Amino acid sequence: MVTFFTLSIPGLKLKQENSKQSHAHKLLVEQCLQAYRDDVKNLIVIPEISELLFEAAEVGNIEFLVELIRFDFDILWKIDNHRSIFHIAVEKRHESIFGLLNEIGSIRDLISDSIDKDGNNILHLVAGLAPQDKLNAISGAALQMQRELLWFKEVEKIVSPSFKEMKNGNGKTPYALFAEEHEKLRKQGEEWMMNTANYSMVVAALIASVMFSVQLADGLDHRIEKSTLDLAFAYSNAIALLFSSTSLITFLSILTSRYSYDDFLLSLPVRLMIGVTSLFISITAMMVAFVASFCLKNDNHLKYPLIFVVIGLFACVPISYVLLKYRLCVDIVQSTCCSSSLFQPRQHLLYKEVSRGSPHMCLTAHAFVDPTPTA
Repeated sequence: MVTFFTLSIPGLKLKQENSKQSHAHKLLVEQCLQAYRDDVKNLIVIPEISELLFEAAEVGNIEFLVELIRFDFDILWKIDNHRSIFHIAVEKRHESIFGLLNEIGSIRDLISDSIDKDGNNILHLVAGLAPQDKLNAISGAALQMQRELLWFKEVEKIVSPSFKEMKNGNGKTPYALFAEEHEKLRKQGEEWMMNTANYSMVVAALIASVMFSVQLADGLDHRIEKSTLDLAFAYSNAIALLFSSTSLITFLSILTSRYSYDDFLLSLPVRLMIGVTSLFISITAMMVAFVASFCLKNDNHLKYPLIFVVIGLFACVPISYVLLKYRLCVDIVQSTCCSSSLFQPRQHLLYKEVSRGSPHMCLTAHAFVDPTPTA
């Protein structure tokens, strides 16, 4: 049985975060677990299991980890260089593995309190800079900085108060280490935010000035009867003016910000979200006002409908800016408004099969929910 595990180690280095499990992978996991089950029954110690456990934690293979933990809950106590799988998950920024801490009950405090040979606790580990591939998956240095702060705040919730001011082997507290490791990213986030605000302010100022002059000229028209196009022009013009002004003020507040670490957590992303969204609305409203104005001034040329169709299509070109920046807007909204669910699993992974009536699963689930013995 031990030979089987040794031969199977390379095949288990499969990253599962962004892809579905293949049938072959499921079969391999079942075979490994069956072999492990047989060896446990025969009281055989298998060092390869620990190797598989920590390699799965390194690459974020949550499915394999869950299967191992379901079968043998005591495997959570295994450590490598004084680090548990949760320490590795924090260091490598695997949210799904770190989220398992919410399912194992009060023993999470005991598991997360270990200190490595360099004197680093789990808060020191999250204070280090995330792997580059994790940062590259997030749009913009400012949102990368926000994600790092979210990680630090989340780990800070689970550690004891003494760990927050504990110094590692180099004499640094977690806060001092975080500031040192992220200073370059903070400066990049500040530069990215200021450039975005500067460019967007130019567009917002142009829209506000044009819409204000048009609104002023339109106010001189005292016709009593207003057509639908007149109302569309007036409303869209007002909307463009108001939202471009809002965007302008919001981006100005970004430029005058202090750019401290805490500002990147909520203040700056919220301002950026409001500014970008307001700018998108003002651009769209401006083009609606243009089309309505064109139709009003040329309503005596309705015998050439193709001209109106062409003009309407060209009016959609500036609106395509919204589509080009759609991903950035979505990332800002998700990172700011949905950050609370980042570390909360959508479903219980460790004991979701309890309802199927498996006695082993029920026992395991009980261990997860209430691991402390009763008198």
